[in-house]
Amino acid sequence: MRRITAAFACLLSVLAFAGSAGGTVFGVADDAGKYANDGGSSFFSSLNDLGMTENRVTVLWDPSNPTTIDDQAFLDRSVPKAVAHGIDLVFAIYPMKARGLVDTPNGIQLFAQFAAKVARRYPQVTKIICLNEGNQTRFQQPQYDAAGNGVAGGIQEAAMAACYDALKAVNPAIDVIGFGFSPRGNDDATATSNVSHSPIRFLEEISAAYKASGRTRPIVDDVSLHCYPNTNTDAPSVGFSWPNVGCVNLDRFKQAWWDVFHGTGQPVFQEYGKTAKDTDTAGPYVRAFIDESGYQAQIPADKTNLYTGTENVPTVSEQQQGEYYSQLIAWAACDPDVAELNIFHLIDESALTAMQTGLEYPDGTHRASYDIVKAAIAANKTCHGTLDVWHHTVRVVGAKTSFRKLPRSFLVTAAEGYTYSVTIANSTRTLSSATGSARPNVNMKFVLPKLKHGTYRMVVRLQAETNTGRVTTFRRTIHV
Repeated sequence: MRRITAAFACLLSVLAFAGSAGGTVFGVADDAGKYANDGGSSFFSSLNDLGMTENRVTVLWDPSNPTTIDDQAFLDRSVPKAVAHGIDLVFAIYPMKARGLVDTPNGIQLFAQFAAKVARRYPQVTKIICLNEGNQTRFQQPQYDAAGNGVAGGIQEAAMAACYDALKAVNPAIDVIGFGFSPRGNDDATATSNVSHSPIRFLEEISAAYKASGRTRPIVDDVSLHCYPNTNTDAPSVGFSWPNVGCVNLDRFKQAWWDVFHGTGQPVFQEYGKTAKDTDTAGPYVRAFIDESGYQAQIPADKTNLYTGTENVPTVSEQQQGEYYSQLIAWAACDPDVAELNIFHLIDESALTAMQTGLEYPDGTHRASYDIVKAAIAANKTCHGTLDVWHHTVRVVGAKTSFRKLPRSFLVTAAEGYTYSVTIANSTRTLSSATGSARPNVNMKFVLPKLKHGTYRMVVRLQAETNTGRVTTFRRTIHV
């Protein structure tokens, strides 16, 4: 009877929480409203019509003019328009030049002072993202030093810490959101193009710098991630291979964040797990801001005159674009750690080499996906599916073995990078051992040495690459 009661109590706690889920904010990442001739009135009206309440706007720091807000005139005009329409602006502040932080004398402090200046001028804006895709060479250089050691994470950590302190000095209530992780990277210092970091390994670099600094306070209140398909035609459910991260892989990022920051002054994601205690509201906790996500759609024949150049990715139909956005909206509404989901953009860019991810054509008319997204937002004010009740693990994610061919061989696999050790012993001594590292989602075949007749003990021990304290151990008795 006790087991039934405990299970029922657990179920009630999950159901009670489910009723409060769906606090995700939906919006767009688009500067079109900022630059519009009407100050953004029609742009913000479209967001109102869609049921969106947020607009992420770019504010670039020019290291050659470090105290100048380049778009100040546009922002002075559009910020009040957004407020009047009930649209919550989010500023994404980052360097205009990839080497701006390192090539500018005192660059990190100048960048932080610029962010503070923006915050003082626009007190209506209380959500500010510092930095953008620092794991990509397009936005942060260098990524590695001459010896091939990663340095981008350390640079970005120092800039984030400075930005956090500067913004909190202006207004402690500002939600300081960090980094804007790109979903992909190659972790290859010698790559012929796009030298970059995967988000998981970039996060490891950031945390190493944070711990080395001795800092005991946070560097972010929340964390920003960009969530694009690996290939534009991939459904949201496809995701990325470890150590990259798509929306469907967000639990992977949550676990990595826990691995590197648990027990430090930087809060981790809230866990919604097995007991009522796991769902308490104590904190603070970080949340995920998915401030960019997009699918590029086809251009109908009667709209081709609005675009220039040649498309450079496979595109989806407008109907499919709307359906994929609807899936993302429903997903976000059911993950209580997701604070926002922004589509990049509302209005297509006219250059086909850029992004045709919008719900409107460049002339402001609606794609077929517009009404699909509008309906999806209206239908997902709360979660209507299964809540993503993430809980950290102390084991290797997805670790599995197949011992069917013992005593000749066996297979090992895991869903993340890991190291392994294998030992075979009899009653008196260790006869064989092996160690190494392995890639995720690949069956590693281990061939056993030829054994004499007898009984042996085999121990297979796996350790997660991102946290050697996460261990999975398999034991088998072998009879030959």
